[in-house]
Amino acid sequence: MTQKEPVIFSQVVEALFKHGIKERLDESTRRRLKTIGIDLDQPFLVAYSIPTWFAALRVCAEVLHPDLPSEQARYRIGRLVVDGYGQTTMGKAVFAMLRMLGWERSLTRISRGLQSGTNFLAARTRFLTDGSLEVIFEVMPEFHAALGSQHGIDPYFMNGTMDGMMALVGAPFESGKLQPIEPGSQHVVYLLRRRV
Repeated sequence: MTQKEPVIFSQVVEALFKHGIKERLDESTRRRLKTIGIDLDQPFLVAYSIPTWFAALRVCAEVLHPDLPSEQARYRIGRLVVDGYGQTTMGKAVFAMLRMLGWERSLTRISRGLQSGTNFLAARTRFLTDGSLEVIFEVMPEFHAALGSQHGIDPYFMNGTMDGMMALVGAPFESGKLQPIEPGSQHVVYLLRRRV
C-alpha cells in the first residue's frame, strides 16, 4: 500500500502569489521560489508538497516582512492568503456562502473549507463554558506516515488564516491564541476569547 502524500492545492498557492502579494516579488525572489519548486512564470501545478509550501512561506516571510520575527511574518502571510483566496474563483463562491451562513454555522464547515485547499487537514471546534472557542487543526491520521517527523502545520501561518476567516464571517472573537504544542504532535490548538 502506498502512503498518502499531503499536498497544498493550487488555489492556495494562487491566492498567495497571484492575488495576495501580486507583483511585490523581485527577480531574485522569483528565482528563489523557482529553486524550491514554485515557478511563477508557468501555470500553477495542481498541487504542491508540504516541504515546497513551507519553504515558500519562509521566503515570503523573509522578503515581505524582514523587520519582523519569523512567527509574526508567517502570521501575516496567513492573513494575506485569506485576502488573496477571496479573489480566486473558488474563494469568491466559498466566501459568499460563508457570509450568508453567518459565523456560527460557518464553524461547522471549517474542515470542508480546509479540504478545498489541502488534502490532509481537518478541524474541530468547541465552545468552552466561559464562551471562548477552541479550534483544533490536525493532520488526518492517514498522512502521518508520509510526514514522518516533519510537522504538517505551520502554527503561525494557520493562526493568520484562522483569524482572517473569523474576521471575514464576523465572528465575535479576539485573535486566536496558540496553545502549547506537544512535541511530535500533528495538531495545533487555538483559544479564541469573545470580544467584550
